[in-house]
Amino acid sequence: MSVMISTIIIKELVKSSEHQIKELGKIYSLIPATRCKRRAECCSLLPDATLLEALSALKCLMTFTVNRRIKLLQKIAYYFFMNPVEVVSCPFLEDNDCLIYSHRFFGCRAYGLWSGKYYENLSGKSRHAKTFIRKQWGRSGISLPTAVMDFHVPYCSNVKVGKNKFIDDQMLLNISDRIETLSQHFGQWDQMFRQMYFSDLSFLVASLIYGFPESVRLKFTIVSDVVKRGIREKLDKTLLEAYDIFS
Repeated sequence: MSVMISTIIIKELVKSSEHQIKELGKIYSLIPATRCKRRAECCSLLPDATLLEALSALKCLMTFTVNRRIKLLQKIAYYFFMNPVEVVSCPFLEDNDCLIYSHRFFGCRAYGLWSGKYYENLSGKSRHAKTFIRKQWGRSGISLPTAVMDFHVPYCSNVKVGKNKFIDDQMLLNISDRIETLSQHFGQWDQMFRQMYFSDLSFLVASLIYGFPESVRLKFTIVSDVVKRGIREKLDKTLLEAYDIFS
């Protein structure tokens, strides 16, 4: 197996990504500022991200106090372990506010700006992916909750852009492509984040805390315990073992 992404590598990538993170900010600025009813429906999940976006979020996380950072790392690990069996809100959501708002992901910024037709297309792909996930767990004798597997973030028509501002699906797709291209600067690490961690920041963080193979084993054990036995002792013990990986 090739070398996995470690905390040391993450620190080095964050340190060397200052220029790319600034460029990412410039690309984000192409998306018009929005206003909404702040129901936080878009925060019902942690969206997929590029490695660059993940690094930007982790750089922000590094500025928090140690105690707050540990609690947030525990929330991110909880999200990773429990998202197959529970609709878990984004771990960066706190009292309807985003803890990393200025570093939030493209998926967060684009929510509510896609056309209804295109968003339904995205939802269809999400449902298809969940069908595959359900089958994979089923082969291990674990039946994931239907309510969780059928859940998807609803289309929102309450997001409004500023006066004289315009955005459409093609513009959003172009912005997404530019972010993907910028993230490819990190070469093998960008490719590994997409292929091994499935563009999932929570998977990356869990792996940094517990190790890649162990995080996968723990997830299987925890999900199995919750689904088959209704117990969470292993989950609670595992979360207590989380530590400040950035100290």
